[in-house]
This record gives sequence, structure tokens and C-alpha cells, in this order.
Amino acid sequence: MEAAGVPAGDEPVRVLVGTALAKGARRLEKSVRMVQNAEDDAIHQVRVSCRRLRSDLKLFRKLLAGDWATDLRADLSALAQACGEARDLEVIAALVRETANSEDNQEHVDTILTTLTLGLERAAARSAEVVLGESTKDLLTTIEAVAAAPDLNAKAEKPCSEVLPQLLRSATEKFTQAADKLKPWTSDDDWHEVRLLAKRVRYAADTSAVVLGDEARATAAHAATYQELLGQHQDHCAAADALTAMAVDAAAQDDPELSFTLGRLTERHRAARKPLREQFLSLYHRP
Repeated sequence: MEAAGVPAGDEPVRVLVGTALAKGARRLEKSVRMVQNAEDDAIHQVRVSCRRLRSDLKLFRKLLAGDWATDLRADLSALAQACGEARDLEVIAALVRETANSEDNQEHVDTILTTLTLGLERAAARSAEVVLGESTKDLLTTIEAVAAAPDLNAKAEKPCSEVLPQLLRSATEKFTQAADKLKPWTSDDDWHEVRLLAKRVRYAADTSAVVLGDEARATAAHAATYQELLGQHQDHCAAADALTAMAVDAAAQDDPELSFTLGRLTERHRAARKPLREQFLSLYHRP
């Protein structure tokens, strides 16, 4: 980012906006190629790429002119959501394999895993169809054009060293305000919201680190730790919800034994939330 003889902090922040968007476009293009080549983790990488771009647009929102960013964030959100079901089922199936034990009916476990795997395959096919479709090609073209000449307001001419600390502080304060309210009994949705805010802080700090240096990198590292813990928590919540829905279907099909196994697995995932919540709160409130 730094021009010859010009410290990065002295550059107008518009330069960083363009650089961040261009980097995001390249990341998304690479993940789309991964889907084309049927590479492992490809769908997930598309989802991550969309989230990072949306995070940068959120970070720089006070510098953007017009409504173009709102429309772009909506398109990125739609693409990420199209990839969400496949990723969720992949994680849930892995968790079921990990938590099932000798006390469970193996035939039931195999049935559950088969159902999840079939759902994953169908969801992955639907995701790939969207990722490789014309709408995604149009989205990539739009992002490249925006990155080359983003429509910004007068605030974007201020130096990075003046603007970035304010933007990062705003993201951090939103996370802190939400995290301060968390208790062991707080709802799953509130814990999930804090996870999203931690992710936003991490991405904002990563983007700002080119100017703010070690302080921003430290912020990103702390946020990544929080995000990892809360991500594990959310995975167990998603697994519990999915298994509960499967138990309802099993009961409707008059299969109480399968429903019982699903209930045991569900309770295991719900119980897994407690130590993760305690670990997060202990780490977050550490002096």
C-alpha cells in the first residue's frame, strides 16, 4: 500500500479502501476457482471470502458515498448464504462422528450420518451451482470495478493514521458492549451475535494492521481466540438444532428408538456449550 517515500499512515485512507477491496476480490476469485476445480474446503472458502469483503465494507461504511456498498453487501450475503447449508452439514456430521460413542446404537448413528451426508452432497451441489453461475460472475466483475475506483466521500482523503484507529475502536466497542452482557445462561442467539462481532473485530484489525502495526495485530489475535471459542460453541448449537429436527421427523415416522438416539446426541451437544461458555468468560474477564 505504501507509496514510494510516503509512510502508510500518511496515505489517504481511500488508498487502503481500494487495496482492501482489490485483495478481497482476488480472494473471492481464488475461492471460486477452487469450486471449479472441486478442491477440498472450496465452498467454505467462498463463504469466508464473502464475509471478509462484507466486513471491510462495514468497516469503511462512513467513507463510502452513495448506496453501492449496501447493494454489494447484500449480494455478498446472498452468496455466502447459498454456501451456508453445505458447510453447516459438514461440520455437524463431523461433530456427530466425534461425539458418538459405544453407548449409542451404531446402526442409528450410521443412519444419522447417512442422512447428514446425503443432505451435504445435495447442498454442496446447490452451492456449487450458485457459485459457478452468472450472478457470481457479475458480482466479481462489480467488485473489481469498485476496487479500481470506489465511490468515496471527502472523509476518505484523511490520512490512514487519523481514520483507522477510530474505525477499529468502533468495531471493538460494539464487540465489548455485547460481550459484557454475556452470562452462562444467556441465549444461544446472543452468544452467536458476539461471535459475529468478534469476527468483525478480527477482520477490521487485519485490514488495519498494515498501518497500525503490532497493536492491530494483537487485537486481531485476541479476537481470533474469542472467535474460535465462540465458533465451537455455535457448531454445537447448530448440531443440537439439526439433531432435534431429525428427532421430530423420526417421531413422526414412528421410530422411537432412533428418536431416542438422536435425543442422546442432542443433549451431548447442548452440554458441550457449558465449558465453552465458561472458558470464554474466564478469558474475556481475565485482568
